[in-house]
Amino acid sequence: MPENVTDQNGRSRFTSGVAHFIFILIIFVLPELVMTIALPYKRSIGIFPGIYIKTVIYIIAFYLNYSLIVTNTLGRPGRRIGRFVLYNVLILIGGIVLCYISSRICYPPRAHHHTLSLWQQVLKSTSFILRDGVMIVLSIGLAVALRLSAMWQDIEKKRQQSLAEQRATELDGLKSQLNPHFLFNTLNTIYALIDICPDDAKAAVHRLSGLLRYMLYEDVRSVRLAQEADFIEDYVSLMRLRMSGRAVDISIDIDSHGETTVPPLLFIPLVENAFKHGNTAPDNRPIAISLKVSDGKIVCTTSNSFVATPAGTRSKDSGIGLTNLRRRLSLIYEGKASLRTKVEGNIYIGVLTIPLEIPQNQDTASR
Repeated sequence: MPENVTDQNGRSRFTSGVAHFIFILIIFVLPELVMTIALPYKRSIGIFPGIYIKTVIYIIAFYLNYSLIVTNTLGRPGRRIGRFVLYNVLILIGGIVLCYISSRICYPPRAHHHTLSLWQQVLKSTSFILRDGVMIVLSIGLAVALRLSAMWQDIEKKRQQSLAEQRATELDGLKSQLNPHFLFNTLNTIYALIDICPDDAKAAVHRLSGLLRYMLYEDVRSVRLAQEADFIEDYVSLMRLRMSGRAVDISIDIDSHGETTVPPLLFIPLVENAFKHGNTAPDNRPIAISLKVSDGKIVCTTSNSFVATPAGTRSKDSGIGLTNLRRRLSLIYEGKASLRTKVEGNIYIGVLTIPLEIPQNQDTASR
């Protein structure tokens, strides 16, 4: 278990213990001490054992519910409310009886007690019984509130962990789809070079091995922005081997933010898309790629000319890269990043904008 998790658990147990002590002091002990102060025959605080006997009864009622009853009734599927009520009715009756017996033993009737009428004696005894009953019910209610609150926190923590694990699994699945997609497109490029220029094909295979090494051995949740920029430049160099007749303008301006961390392979689907469609356009408009840091955000922009494809002739895997990219952005940044695409004439423009830092909860949860 990580050290910070152990420290958090230790602090949680300490906080819970302090809270229980304060509740016991205020709810159980203080009323009894105040009651002794109000007694006219009190000589000093703490001389009446009945105070502590009743306090122990309240605490027993509290911890029976906190440790056993709530967990085994209200905390079980089906909510066994009937058993919960039955157990606590028995605790209430038993507690009242024990409190009454302890009062009779520890505080025997005094001489002036016999001067009271029967009705007055019954009324006085009823008031003390009612007070003890209210304290027991209060103890039970407090135990239920604290225990249900703790159980809800545990459920919420497990739910958050489950969501984090599900998110990490989905991200891994999206990345596993991205790798074959990237490899498929790159192999198509090398295949086209084999007949045209075998030497360039060999160079392309060598460069591809470097790209695959990055993809395989940098299998982490975040990489340095400088690494991702180098990967884009290597990929562009590989594509240039095939597209000797079309210019590629690439501009990378990350200033002093090279050490900033970003999710790996986040920009390459947009770059791939520009080459995939820009290569088939009839004009010679350059493919433009830009990666820069602006106003506290990382912005990747691509533009390329393209030929619109009729909807019925599109392949099943058309657009899978950008679809996966949008899903990754949603999982990692939760609305704080955007991927916008637009068409101006026969020019396709894509703009990917992400924050300078990965959200802490996403980066930590997925590690």
